[in-house]
Amino acid sequence: MAIGQKLEDARNRKGISIREASESTKIRGDFLTSFEAGNFDINLPEVYLRGFIRVYARFLGIDPESAVADLNLEIGSSNNKNAKKSIGRIGGTDVSDNKETPSVDSSRNSSIKLKSPNTSLKPVILIAFSVFAVLLFAVVLILIFSSEQNESHVAKQDDESQNTIRETKLDQVVDDKSVLKNVSTLQENASTEAVLKLAAIGPIERLIISDEGKSPKVFHEFKNVEIGWETSIPFSKGFRCYSSSLQNIRFAVNDGIEKQVNGEGAGNFSWSL
Repeated sequence: MAIGQKLEDARNRKGISIREASESTKIRGDFLTSFEAGNFDINLPEVYLRGFIRVYARFLGIDPESAVADLNLEIGSSNNKNAKKSIGRIGGTDVSDNKETPSVDSSRNSSIKLKSPNTSLKPVILIAFSVFAVLLFAVVLILIFSSEQNESHVAKQDDESQNTIRETKLDQVVDDKSVLKNVSTLQENASTEAVLKLAAIGPIERLIISDEGKSPKVFHEFKNVEIGWETSIPFSKGFRCYSSSLQNIRFAVNDGIEKQVNGEGAGNFSWSL
């Protein structure tokens, strides 16, 4: 069954309208209608298209990875058809154009030979060529400088948007008792280690996760999370999570079932082993 038909059947089983699905997933209604109709040629980058399909499938209770795999098959078959058409066009049109080219070039060459060279234009041509070379060199320098600045700006934005982990450490006390206490704490944490999986079905301005099992606690902070974002975080015993948009966050522990957080807007939720 095509992915569009799967999405439509799942939505109908839930008794949800396109408008309700759009409001819950924050995806435009015309996009959802196109997805269900199997029309993915909507002038949308493939990375966003896959992200929307993943979010919509998760919302309808369909395996997101299976939905993206079906999407890739449909996109791939469409691209193969377009490629075959373009190959047939090149084989017909371009060859005939190449056959006509020599006659045009020969006529131009014959007309050029009939004209006598104008030697007075040589200095002007040399000056124009020199000016053009200088301008070209200046443009190349500007492009190199702007590309370096863009790369540094993008790198800075990536650093700010990536996961930032802040760890608070206690002052180390050099004595046998503190060493033994730290060793026992590490062994206890290792025995209760788990993995928290987070996914965003909508934009989240700020997200903070506190590892409640660590002493001292370890905080994971994420800013300006976009739709389709996913991550995995190890934790011990339990965690507490703050989200500026509770309705847009989904979580699962280890290989458990993905769960939806109750509530809307800013708030906290916690979980413990």
